[in-house]
Amino acid sequence: MMKKKTTFGFALACVLVAAAIAFAVGYLIAGNKVKKITETGSVGSVNDRVSEVEKVVHDNYLGTINENDLVTGMCKGYVEGLGDSSVKYLTAAEYEAQNKPTQGETIIYKNFGKGVGYMQFLGFEDSTKKSFSDALNDFSGASISKVDMLVLDLRNCSSGNIEVAAQLLDMLLPEGETIAGVDKNGKRTVLYTSDQSEINYDIAVLVNGNTSGVAEIFASTLNAYGKGIIVGTTTAGDCAQTDAIQLSTGDYILIPNLYYVTKGQQTYSTTGVVPTNVVELSASDQKAYDSGTLDLASDPQFLAAVKALGVNDIIMPATAKTTDSDKKSSDSDKDGSDSDKDSSDSDTRQRSSDSDSSDSDKDSSDSDDGLDPHWDDDEYWASHSGGRSNDDDDETYYAKSLKYDSIPADFSINLPEKSLCDMGTRFNQCFHS
Repeated sequence: MMKKKTTFGFALACVLVAAAIAFAVGYLIAGNKVKKITETGSVGSVNDRVSEVEKVVHDNYLGTINENDLVTGMCKGYVEGLGDSSVKYLTAAEYEAQNKPTQGETIIYKNFGKGVGYMQFLGFEDSTKKSFSDALNDFSGASISKVDMLVLDLRNCSSGNIEVAAQLLDMLLPEGETIAGVDKNGKRTVLYTSDQSEINYDIAVLVNGNTSGVAEIFASTLNAYGKGIIVGTTTAGDCAQTDAIQLSTGDYILIPNLYYVTKGQQTYSTTGVVPTNVVELSASDQKAYDSGTLDLASDPQFLAAVKALGVNDIIMPATAKTTDSDKKSSDSDKDGSDSDKDSSDSDTRQRSSDSDSSDSDKDSSDSDDGLDPHWDDDEYWASHSGGRSNDDDDETYYAKSLKYDSIPADFSINLPEKSLCDMGTRFNQCFHS
């Protein structure tokens, strides 16, 4: 049987066809890869890139690798790569700590006199509404310095329940929509409204970059109704309702399903709330604030908030960080004394020991007779009473410092033999007898 001989021309043709096919396939693969790089800006799949990083780290890292921490960090990084601060990856422990209810008081408050009440919010928890109501009741019950202006301090306030915020807004705002939500399809839903009853206060709200979530909605809604002047720095921009999706590992991904919006369709997610009055803290003030040592008396943001309410001569207390126990132990707002006398007797005596008497006739023995040297110190009392008339004797001048127009007819005291505390007691006895 004869074998057919393959001609050279036929063999060459086969080689050329195979080469053409290989070239076409290679061209298509390369073209698709170039197209993927052009569209995504990345080379290879996510897994490819992670595998490459993993190999480089394992081959070159000098330290000890904790695989669990490494994977957790990778997962957090993946979520952070979205560039949306409202999306978070939390370990099981972090999620539990974040959702642990706050115990005790959630509002710290203080009556500063001149009609100004201060509230520092620690969160919007179940007990916050009661704390808020208690503060307002105390403010309205003050016998001399009744509060009609509020400074609400939401700086560093980042936790809470949106329903609690809506309840407080209902107390402070007139009838209307307070909080709504918009989903990813643009559908708008009204979530909370306010009834027609309204507690009328002029309000300034303090915020900073750590004011987030519910606190942002609370501040922005007050502002949208024209009820709150916002003072401080731009907030975090986490104004979204989130789903907490638990993973097989027990960790959670918090992912928004609804962006909160205020009256007028405004949302502050990702952008944050920009204050009406932007007031930055200096580096030294910020350091003091972060450490909890910045007194309200020297806090530029607090002072700017008070000024925004139209009060320029507020008398500051001796300490900035007031506590609930301070509030309960202070009777000055309830016994008829003015904020000018808000400091304790020990504070008055301390001021006395730090100052020099203006009376040239006083000697060192006077320090033991209970006399407060400020009784005849024109500069000191001018700063507290708004100035001294040349026609005022010392008794009338001191009476005016207590906000009385004149002294009672039956009041008499020998000033050199009495301290300010004695004088204050005598004034109160005469006026309340």
